[in-house]
Amino acid sequence: MRLTVLGRSPARPNPGEACAGYLIEAHGTRALVDIGPGIVAQLLRRHHPDELDAVIVSHMHADHMLDLVTLRYVYPWRRLAREERLRVVLPPGSADQLLDLARGVGGARHFEDAFNLSEHDGTTPFAIGSLTVTPRATQHYIPCWGFRVEGDGRRLSYTADTAPSAGLSDLADGVDLLLSEATLRSLDEDAQPPEPRGHLTPEEAGSAAREGGAGALVLTHLPVNGDDAEWARAAAEASYGSNVEIAEPDRAYEV
Repeated sequence: MRLTVLGRSPARPNPGEACAGYLIEAHGTRALVDIGPGIVAQLLRRHHPDELDAVIVSHMHADHMLDLVTLRYVYPWRRLAREERLRVVLPPGSADQLLDLARGVGGARHFEDAFNLSEHDGTTPFAIGSLTVTPRATQHYIPCWGFRVEGDGRRLSYTADTAPSAGLSDLADGVDLLLSEATLRSLDEDAQPPEPRGHLTPEEAGSAAREGGAGALVLTHLPVNGDDAEWARAAAEASYGSNVEIAEPDRAYEV
């Protein structure tokens, strides 16, 4: 199984980079997980969307899904037959939000004419070609799901956006590679009590990977600020107890 980072930026993008988007490939199956601003341009350097088996969206914040609008413009302005449409798997309860967005950018059928839209149920594994994808609810400011992905006998987890939570522990448990957000330099940057938090520090990502026995840890969704995120790597390695990678745009990681 191969993971390719198309974008790693948080909501405020790193200069010249796209927001969240990750290509996962195994045994002839190709799935895009999250599709934030800038991802379609990065995807088109490698594949036409016709070569994807599915797009999977973790949650409905703009930095994880807004390039669905751009993706629609890749297709000609005609109604595709259902079997020609690209499968797009959305979070539970998000259909109305996407409909509101469609009306604002191109009409009620803006997405339906090109995409085969569905929602996962939040817990049940679903198949994308040779991949098995299991959603796990995480702790964020809005409903959000990370994913355990299995293929070719390997296991990858993507945390999406989350604070420390039971869902994060489930995602880290026994995976070969944990792709974890690490947005925060300090807890002061997150929601303050009594409001629930929504992001991780690198130390927390490292602790989750260590406690779950993850074979490798890659940090993403973090500000780089010209320092190559060495601050995040050092903090995560101290809690993980082993080497940590910083997700690099255009880089592929073998799982």
